Formats: sequence, structure tokens, C-alpha cells
Amino acid sequence: MLTRHRGKWSCRTADGRRFSTGLPAERRYREAAERKAREIERALGAPQGTTVADIMAAYLRDLDQRAVDKERPRWAWKQLADFFGPLTPNQIGRLTCRDYIRQRRRAGRADGTIIKELNTLRAGLRWHDKNTPAIIEMPPAPAPRDRHLTRDQFAGLLAATTAAHLKVFLHLAIATAGRKEAILQMTWPQVRWDPNEIWLGVKPSGKKRATVPMTKTLRRVLERAREQNVSGYLVEWHGRPCADVKKGFAAAVAAAGLEDVTPHDLRHTAAVWMAGAGVPMSKISQYLGHSSTSVTERIYARYQPDHLRDAADALEL
Repeated sequence: MLTRHRGKWSCRTADGRRFSTGLPAERRYREAAERKAREIERALGAPQGTTVADIMAAYLRDLDQRAVDKERPRWAWKQLADFFGPLTPNQIGRLTCRDYIRQRRRAGRADGTIIKELNTLRAGLRWHDKNTPAIIEMPPAPAPRDRHLTRDQFAGLLAATTAAHLKVFLHLAIATAGRKEAILQMTWPQVRWDPNEIWLGVKPSGKKRATVPMTKTLRRVLERAREQNVSGYLVEWHGRPCADVKKGFAAAVAAAGLEDVTPHDLRHTAAVWMAGAGVPMSKISQYLGHSSTSVTERIYARYQPDHLRDAADALEL
């Protein structure tokens, strides 16, 4: 809690202790004082020298307070806890990580999954201490997945879907190019009817996701869904937020006669469709929420109608 004390902004902890932020107790300094107070609270939540389990517990509590995506970090920590929990940050090095990677591979986990788990560990340790002594080594990044649907295949997937909540999910996924986790966490205030746009929420890091225009088709779907909605979440199952669409999605994929399609492939599909329609890479990048247009170009430039055509023309005999 931020309070004024002796002309300075101070924060008071749950146990009654007071710590000065060092900033004058004036309105113009309040925002900076709040940031400083959060840093103090984080440091107090996981003191230097505690175990990784203590640090990660404080990190996850902080995610709860910031109301960001906490399910993925919690799931990842559940996998990490037995191995890394008893250690301190200075005991984590390359050899430790290699042992963990071998253990997870023996359990049948793919390198992409292991990377996500170790990224969660690194995020928690850096949240605690930006100069953490822990050294996190990752397995080699897997080759990027390149699976997308044609318009006919997506139409077939929609037709094969009988569950109302999954139809809403499919429309949201293709029209917003959002990640599964972002879509399942969306609530109705994120649908901005007047400017006709959708805000995709907040990333686990606390950074805001993209805001994208609402297609006419999606608007009609959401207007119908809102009439029956109880939970306040756009994708709901029996009046409650839908935790996952994995099983229903797999069943719909099979019913549509498709193979090897995951919910994340719909985000890739949306981007491929935009590139194929000649949408500039800069706009696709904004739609996907990429940090750099170069990332978008590396993946999607080859799907543009005239990609490398001028280069080929230069070689014409």
C-alpha cells in the first residue's frame, strides 16, 4: 500500500513495515513511486539466498496480483519444481540444465516444451534479481512448424464442429490471429463494439497484446454468443470459462478429415491468409503482435503473391 510519510511516498507491507521509496509525496511522482513500491514488495517476497522454490512462489503470487496469464507459468513450474525447487540460483548452471533436459527427454517431452519450461524458470529468477547468478541453458530450438489450412479446409473444420463454444473459439482464432491462451482468457469488456475492435489482453510478462479490428463475421458470431453468455468469458463451457479446447478441437479435426492440426495452427493460418492477400508485412506484424517486422518477414514473406518474382525476372533468358 502506498502512503505519505515525512514528505515521501512510502509503501506499507502486510505485516505493517514501512519502506520509503525516496520520492517526494507529490502527485507527479506517484506513478514512479508505485513502480518502486512494487520492486520493494518483490524483493521482500523472495529475499536473496532463498531457494528457487521460494523465489518462484513469490513470482507466481506477483503474477496473480498483476492479473496476467498465470496458468502456463504455474503448469511449467509444476514440471520444474522437484528438480530445481531445492536449489539456490547460484547452483543453477549449464550442467544442471543439461541434466534437466535429459530427464525431460526421457519422459518423452519435446524440446519445444522443455524450452517453455526453462523460459518460465528464467523469467522468475530474473524477476527476483535482474543479475541472477543462475545460468539457464536451453535445448536447440526445434524447426519452426509450418502447418496452415486453406479456406476450404477451415470451412470444413467449422462445419464439422458441433459444440457452440468451439465454434466461437474457431471464429476468434481465425479473425484475431490470437494465441489459444489469449482467446480463452478474453472477457466481454475486451470486445469494443463501438470502435468495432477487440483487445487481446495482456501477456504473461504484463505487456499488452494487440488490438485488432473486428470482422463482420466475427461480430455476428459474438453478438449471438453474448445473448447466451453467463460466465463473462467469450469462450464458455456450461456457463463457466472454458479451460481448454484441446479435446474438442482434436475431435473436430478428425471429423473434418484433417490431420496434424493444432489450435496454434490457426494463428499461422490467419497470417498466411493475410500474406497471400498482399497485406503489407508491417500490418501483419502489428496484427500478430510481433516485436519486429523482421520476425514477420522471415516467416511469412514467402506467402506473398509476388514473393521473389522480381528476382526470378532478373534471371529470365
